[in-house]
Order: sequence, then structure tokens, then C-alpha cells
Amino acid sequence: MKFGLWHFAIGSRAETAGGYRMTTIKHYKSNLRDICFNLFEFWKIQENVLGTAPYTSIDEDTARDVLSGFCTFCEEEIAPSFAEGDRNPLTLSDDGDVTLPVAVKEALSKYFEAQWYLIDQPESLGGYGAPKVLQWSCFEFLVGANPAVSFYLLGNFMGKLINDLGTESQKARYVDGLVNKAWGATMVLTEPAAGSDVGAGRTKAKHIEGDEWEIEGVKRFITNGDFDGPENIVHMVLARPEGAEIGTKGLSLFIVPKFWVNEDGSLGERNGAYASNIEKKMGIKASATCEMTFGERKPCRGLLVGEVHDGIRQMFNVIEYARMGVGVKSASTLSTAYLNALAYTKERVQGPDLLKAMEKTSPRVTVINHADVRRLLMKQKAYAEGMRALYFLAGITQDDLELAAARGEHDEAKRLHRLNDLLLPLVKGFSSERGYEVLADSLQCFGGSGYCQDYPHEQYIRDQ
Repeated sequence: MKFGLWHFAIGSRAETAGGYRMTTIKHYKSNLRDICFNLFEFWKIQENVLGTAPYTSIDEDTARDVLSGFCTFCEEEIAPSFAEGDRNPLTLSDDGDVTLPVAVKEALSKYFEAQWYLIDQPESLGGYGAPKVLQWSCFEFLVGANPAVSFYLLGNFMGKLINDLGTESQKARYVDGLVNKAWGATMVLTEPAAGSDVGAGRTKAKHIEGDEWEIEGVKRFITNGDFDGPENIVHMVLARPEGAEIGTKGLSLFIVPKFWVNEDGSLGERNGAYASNIEKKMGIKASATCEMTFGERKPCRGLLVGEVHDGIRQMFNVIEYARMGVGVKSASTLSTAYLNALAYTKERVQGPDLLKAMEKTSPRVTVINHADVRRLLMKQKAYAEGMRALYFLAGITQDDLELAAARGEHDEAKRLHRLNDLLLPLVKGFSSERGYEVLADSLQCFGGSGYCQDYPHEQYIRDQ
């Protein structure tokens, strides 16, 4: 099926034995030009960030090459999995193992094979040593092409977290697997009875010996709680040690692997952390949002992060990363929606030129010639580029914070830390809420066709 010049996806059941395999064109339209404008013309990171410790390994040419190469990779290799992941349901076995759609697994494999995960890693862990604003720029390409794929890459961040907060033994056991072996990872906070009241959590931890604890409880809405592909998944679990105080201050953070990791880094037996349900969701269906049960089928062991009881502060490192990710995702989705709408309105012929509407011979024109359509397009452009500018401000603030800390400017680092704390909820909250609203204007540019799966907008809206 095809409407006008731009079509999105044609389904074919014959391509897979197991179900519905999509034949797609690439839905994702990047805005590399605006990203480079923000980086190199407005913020001038080539003068103010690149080449300065701790970002000495990347110059402007390298940064531009990374952006261009990764942008093309996301358009060509990640975006085609977008529709198939939405149409093909995830499956959960009796053993608690989740199976992903083929296209999503292929996209993840290509990402790791091409070693694009090195963008997010510091030089000390073998990565590019890219500044955060460049990392977030690349994340815009990835999360715009397929947000579900990007969520399965949390292991990269968790490897850095354990490297920063873990004991030497914990680093030796987990960092290499998370950073270099494509292990998965999750952040495990929410419980069925507690919801967003994290401090009301009932999951408990019983001390065994050393940094080893036994975990019991049920968590809900855990993004990518299980999925096939990686040889291990590391759950970062908030739980309350026996005898700890009530509320968030009594929570501690534990490293809870799907397969136990021995002290030499080798994998041991299956641990007692199981996916017990997959949520049936409105959007981002290729992301396995799981109920996770700990310690019911068999004992579930975990390690106390850093051997200190400081769980909510430690987990806030992950929460802040997730907040930024949600904001960038929202900006990226609105941006590609706008660019798809712009392309469609330049090709779709519908209605007469309103300036000559009373003339019987008035020619039919493309819909971009209609004033209200241009208003809708300009609204999308303004918000998409404004949201991008907002997350760039936060990214630059994060880099300035790193630079100030490296120079020993403690007062300036504290000021920038407070500024970052202010910006992150704005990046997340404003972009996600307003982005959802403006996507309706983007769909309206397609008329009735926008409601059909021949175009990506109905999925954009459900995902957002």
C-alpha cells in the first residue's frame, strides 16, 4: 500500500516462520545539520571542550566523523527494526526468558559488531573519551531510529557506574562484561504496591557474608528485565536490608546478575532473578517491560555496591541518566516526525490554492501551500529544535562540570552540579510532555493517512 510519494511499511507474513516480518523503508530522518550547528557554531566545543582534559583524545574532525558515521549507521541499520519490533510481540518462556523480534536482535548485534558502544566509554575503559554533549548527540540518532533498541544498551552505563562506585572485586567481576561483552543491565526500583513512592518498597535483603546478600521481593515496570542475546544481564536492585530504617534512606543498592559471576569473572549458575511477566503496552512494544521476581524459584544472590548502604544516592546516577535519555528521545521523535511531515506536505497534492479558490480553474497545490499546514510545520520545527537546544544546554553543563572538576575548581563544580540538577527535570518533563502534544500536530499534516501504519506517526505517538 502506498500513499503519495512517502510510504512507511508493507507487511509480509511469508518472510518468517514465526510470525510477521516487516519489509520497511527507513522511517528515521535525522537532523545532522542542526546538531552540528549546536555543537560547533553555537557552543563551539572545538574551542571550549575538545582537546581539554579529560577530553583530549577527540578533535573537531574526529567528532564530525563520528557524528556523520553514526548518523548513517542509525538510519541504515537501526531504523529498519522500528516497525517490526512494534508488530511482532515479545515472548516469555516458562523459564523466565524473553525472546526479541529478529530485527531488534540484528540491530543490537550490528551495533556491537561495529563497536559504536565505544562512544559512551571513557579512555580508561578503552572508549573514545567523547564529551557528554557529543555522546548525547549520538544518542539522538540512536533513540530516534528505534528507542527500544537504545534501551537494551544500558549495560554500557552500568559498567561505568560499577567502575565508579564498586569495590575492586566488583569491578573485576562485572565491568569488562558490561563494557566489552555486551551484557545487558537494568535499573530496578518500582514495586507493584509502591509505584512511584520508591521509599515504600518492600523488597528485602538478608546478609550472607562479606558483600554478598540474599534478595527477596517483586519489582514491576522493569525496562528490559530479560531478553535473549547477551550471555548475562545485571540487575541493579534497590532493596531494604533487614533492620534498616523505613523510607528511601533505608534502601541499599545491589548488583544482582541473571547468571552468577564468579570471582575470576567466569559465569556460574542461574541466579534466582526471573522475569515473571511482560507488560502489554501501548507503545515501545519491543522493549521488554517486565515484572521481576527475586528469590521465589531459587535463592537470589546479590552484591552490595561498594559495600556501603547508600542506595538511593547511588541509584540517582542512573535516574539522572534516564531523565536525560527520556528528554533526548522526545526531542528526537518530534524531530523525525516533523521532517517526515515536511517531506509529505511537499509532495501531497490536495485542494486548490486558497488565494485563487473562487476560480474554477484554480490549480490543485501541494498541502505545504496551505497556511494552516505551514503553521503546523513551523510549530513542530520550533519545538523540535528548541528541545534539542535544551538538552544541549544540559549536556554542555555536564561537560563543564567535568572540566571544572578536572581543574580542581570545586566551587564552580558545585555550581554546575546544582545547575544540572535544575536542568534534568526540565529536559525530561518539558520535552516528553510537550513533545507528545505536538506529535498530534505532526500527524495532522498527513490527514487521514497519518492514522495508518503506512506512515510512522501513529507509532511515534504511541511510543511517546
